[in-house]
Amino acid sequence: MNAIERNTNFTRFTAGPVRYFKFLGILLQQPEMPHSKYRRLLIVVTIALMFLHQIGYILEPGRTFAEQSTAAGLLNYTTVSGGKILCLVYNRRLLLSNHCQLAALYPSAALERHYKLEHYLRIYTHVQTLLYNFFKYILIIYLTFPILQSFYDLWSSGVYSYIMPTLFWYPVPLEQSLFVYIVYFLFACFCSICAGLIILSADLCLFSSVSQLMLHLDLLAQRIKELQPAEEGSLSTLKAIIEYHQKILTIAKDVNSIFAPSILFSLTSSSFILCFSAYQLLDDVSFIFTLKVILLLGYEMKQVVITCYYGDKLMDRSANLFTAVYAHNWTDGSPVYKRLVLFMLVRTYRPIALRVAGISDVSLITLKQVLRTAYQIFTVLKTT
Repeated sequence: MNAIERNTNFTRFTAGPVRYFKFLGILLQQPEMPHSKYRRLLIVVTIALMFLHQIGYILEPGRTFAEQSTAAGLLNYTTVSGGKILCLVYNRRLLLSNHCQLAALYPSAALERHYKLEHYLRIYTHVQTLLYNFFKYILIIYLTFPILQSFYDLWSSGVYSYIMPTLFWYPVPLEQSLFVYIVYFLFACFCSICAGLIILSADLCLFSSVSQLMLHLDLLAQRIKELQPAEEGSLSTLKAIIEYHQKILTIAKDVNSIFAPSILFSLTSSSFILCFSAYQLLDDVSFIFTLKVILLLGYEMKQVVITCYYGDKLMDRSANLFTAVYAHNWTDGSPVYKRLVLFMLVRTYRPIALRVAGISDVSLITLKQVLRTAYQIFTVLKTT
């Protein structure tokens, strides 16, 4: 009986991403269902059409700079979701392999209680709830506000205003055909839901994987602290720990391979989304519009903050493992034991980290850089 059968906490860690990935046509189980590839194709085509319609809106003659900047902020979300879904589809087999490795490595419930590791799942659950609620309420507001505003205009002025959930280019004027308006409205709603689910599922899968990596690193550090090198059997225990650590390194490498492009898309676009959203508030806007922008700012800020937080904590847990290896009484061990300790010190000296494009580690310093860049772009826009 493996760890996944003995402990349902792994299922709790992965239930959200598995459910959302299934909607996107990415299955974390074998065999793959025949209709999954059609779902993936539908999602990719939908995001591509959304991207083209938003580009068309920005390039349409007669658009003001304010309209273009508002559309550019929304276009950033589309670009991020498009980049994420392409990376997920391309790496879906590696994603499945990573999921299976984490399932096989997850500790039993008794071991989890003994080493007091439950707080990793508890923190992740809070993060998942926060992200889901943000996604849900922003979607409700952005999709219902256009209809409510249009009916309010009909009631107050006698003219239905045909407001849409997102800024699209339309081949024909919406006012000329109710059928065209309904079709495009439903299309815009479906596009928004798909884009939101792509970002939500990718982020949750990343945070779930990093949370489990931190759990395993904490478990290893505690097991090393318990070692008594002078006792019989300590050498075999250390060998098992080194083997365990090697599996963690492999999983961490796969996580970076899968999510590094996704993190790059998120962090690069965050500066633009934050500054474009804040720029919209400089105009004389309604309370509802202000509320929408503030929610969008909050949604983007929490995404950047949580990503950088998890990256920072992963490096901390990895550094703690190095400290635990160095600090335990390894000098009491045999020459073979000491050589293995030296080997592990070399392996743990460089902390495991989330890496952006293989050149930069994600940490709270990254958050500072994103906010600084957003402010610089905002300053340029304000003086335009």
